Amino acid sequence: MAILKDFQYHAPESVDEALDLLRRSGKPVLLAGGTFVLNTLKKAVAYPTDVIALRKIKALQGIADTGEGISIGAMTLLSDIASSPLIRERASVLARAAACVATTPLRHMGTIGGNVASRFFWVDLPAALVAVGAKVEWAAGSGKKVLDIEKFLALKGPDAKGILVRFLIAEKHPVGEYFRHTQAMEVDLPLAALAFAARKQADGLKDVRLVVNTALSPVVRLKSVESLFENTKTSRLKEKEAAAALRRDLEGGKLDDYRLQCLCGDMEALVERLKRAKT
Repeated sequence: MAILKDFQYHAPESVDEALDLLRRSGKPVLLAGGTFVLNTLKKAVAYPTDVIALRKIKALQGIADTGEGISIGAMTLLSDIASSPLIRERASVLARAAACVATTPLRHMGTIGGNVASRFFWVDLPAALVAVGAKVEWAAGSGKKVLDIEKFLALKGPDAKGILVRFLIAEKHPVGEYFRHTQAMEVDLPLAALAFAARKQADGLKDVRLVVNTALSPVVRLKSVESLFENTKTSRLKEKEAAAALRRDLEGGKLDDYRLQCLCGDMEALVERLKRAKT
């Protein structure tokens, strides 16, 4: 069994205190739920000098209706997101994606902030957050600022050194679906996933967002498919036409046949589900 090496453990009670520790530490690592970090520590070649746990920071916890949208603290558990009536009502694709992550015990440990801040291509929640147009409140050396989720995910190097405070979802997307595909392995990871979010009105779907996670690169929005769905009655959508639009959006992305076939099947299944729901 792997043995953890010595490090300094810190449990700050405010974001400012955590940022100060992050600045002063030699090789720090932030600890959220621990589902990623603990495994990394067991295998690390370059070991951290300091582990900064975020569990005691109350400002990073909880789900709230702000009157202008939903606020989700970065330390909110995946299990709480999956079961939240507020998120199910206004951002159902996010609840669906959270419910797919790993196993029930791990969803009671893992946090939304840890999942997203890892910046691993294969995690589930970035695609769902892009689908609902989420923003993030990001605390770094220059202070706090709000970024589009896609801009946050693109941060690299020194710019990526900071603390996720919360996620902000202003728009309502009550219609949502999430598809994912895995292969048998020790850790349940999505090889490919499709996130769909939209509003429904009398004349069809509005504010449609379709986002693909291939686990090979940053998430991709399907602009051709979004145009096909926007302002269209689902009864007029055609499964094969939607799958062909997905292929156009992913053309040149060096996607293997297995993933492409999975995502095309998801697109056809999505159209079928929307038709049955008479959206």
